[in-house]
Amino acid sequence: MAETGKEEVIKRLNRIKGQVEGILRMVDRPKHAVEIFHQITAAKKALDSTGRLLLEKYIQDNLPGVSKSKEESLKVREILEIIEKF
Repeated sequence: MAETGKEEVIKRLNRIKGQVEGILRMVDRPKHAVEIFHQITAAKKALDSTGRLLLEKYIQDNLPGVSKSKEESLKVREILEIIEKF
């Protein structure tokens, strides 16, 4: 993975780690379950988003014929959107 992509993924994962640690604290303290569910949902969405970024970078870095041009990047994003909807 290119260094810039790696840095972004690490930044996102550290943020998610903080979210999960926050959820642990919420469970440890008497917190309303709805608040905990909101935080879990946010962490799940952040993980999904990070996974999508990793997949996008993987496709760009490993599939033959995929260049770094803006047009090719749009094609990769379109493919990812189709995968998500499917």
